[in-house]
Amino acid sequence: MSGIYTSGQKLVVDDLATRLGVSTMPVREALATLAHEGILEVLPRRGFRVTELAKQDVEDIFLVHSFIAGVLAERAVPLVDEGVIKRLRHIGRKVDQLGKGGDSESGRSQIEFLNYSFHRTINYLVPAPRLHYFLEGASQYVPRHLYATIPTWTKLTIRDHPDIIRALEERDAKSARLLAEEHVLHAGRQVVENLEAHGFFTRVSEPRAVEDEDAE
Repeated sequence: MSGIYTSGQKLVVDDLATRLGVSTMPVREALATLAHEGILEVLPRRGFRVTELAKQDVEDIFLVHSFIAGVLAERAVPLVDEGVIKRLRHIGRKVDQLGKGGDSESGRSQIEFLNYSFHRTINYLVPAPRLHYFLEGASQYVPRHLYATIPTWTKLTIRDHPDIIRALEERDAKSARLLAEEHVLHAGRQVVENLEAHGFFTRVSEPRAVEDEDAE
């Protein structure tokens, strides 16, 4: 999702092991796990390749994520107490302070962690293990640290969080759901724009695996 490895690009186990400074076994196991999750494809006798993702695929990931986040925010409303509001506001103040300190990789990384804490506080307030399972499934496609690499994402966090807190404090379940959904969709648009800037959706991929086998 960072665009470092592009749609359709072949991944060589030995090269990755050298880059990461580890043996080939854990790299191969990790790639097999990613293939099982649909992020990579297995090339018979040739290794792995990044799954070809269209822009719509990425948008759909965030569409699912936004729906679940919205439902959890809505259900959290009757469960929110003063302690939760204080925690969310404390996180918000720390984000504001970091945002005013100027843009830097370190600052964005800290804000990313605070953003994670903010949403986890809301999402796991609700006793809904199945929703949490599907939320984690949708979230796994976009590593948390990726957001810290997108400069405009910090502004999104600073802008959207106060309204979500206000909706929770005012016991406005409908607004809480809508605002949570919009927040995730806004983040999704930034990820798509970042991938477009890297040319992720426009690069020509290698031939498909079936064509490779036919050639042999």
